[in-house]
Amino acid sequence: MSIELHIERLVIDEAALGGERAGSVRAALEGELGRLLAQPGAVDALRGLGAVATLPPATLPTASHLRDRLGVRIATAVQHGLGIIPAPRVAGKEH
Repeated sequence: MSIELHIERLVIDEAALGGERAGSVRAALEGELGRLLAQPGAVDALRGLGAVATLPPATLPTASHLRDRLGVRIATAVQHGLGIIPAPRVAGKEH
């Protein structure tokens, strides 16, 4: 199955960047979305959703550590907006 996801525009307040560069945020977002969409159950959730033009506004998860990257947090918000239930985290695994 092929998944096509286009994020046409993403506006981030400079204060939310926390010193990260836009390119780093983009790369982390793309990588994390790829990982999240490959999880078991993601395809079934997307099949049930079908094609959508927009997602409802989402709340950005709070960073639990200083090293929590903004792109990963945005990907998590997109995952929730798509209705994909997060897979349980494996102890000891990092982003």
